Amino acid sequence: MTRLVPRGAALLRALFPLAFLLAFPGPDAASGGAEDISLPVTSHPLIAVFRESLPDREILLTTLGDCNADGIEDLVVVYREDRDKNHMVAVYSDGGTFRLSAPVRAPLENCRLQWRDIDEVPPVELLVSGQKGIYIGYAVFRFVDGEWISLFGDGMDECC
Repeated sequence: MTRLVPRGAALLRALFPLAFLLAFPGPDAASGGAEDISLPVTSHPLIAVFRESLPDREILLTTLGDCNADGIEDLVVVYREDRDKNHMVAVYSDGGTFRLSAPVRAPLENCRLQWRDIDEVPPVELLVSGQKGIYIGYAVFRFVDGEWISLFGDGMDECC
């Protein structure tokens, strides 16, 4: 017997993991819990490290956190690469100096960053969500050895 599934059901199944992550923050997600920062931090000292490498890029969004679990505050920056592309990098501590990670694609519109301790094992994961037109996507990243590693997500190819 064939069972018909409404179109909306497939969409709901795809969006359920994102809704779950947004609704239930992990314990001690990062310095004080999950936090959204909707405006770029422009006065933080780590902005200078970002500006040295990418002086002409427009900063869209930032969040502070310890992305590599070394006990030193790092800075995540989402910036406009060009009219149709945004990128995300980390300005992170590495043996007494600060470095800029390799960029990964970031959503073009309505980008949100949230620290979540999904597995209760350092480092804390970063949930990135957003959209491009009608396309919505999210990804969960972990910062390992100076690189963003995508653990899982959905729709990021369409929204970035």
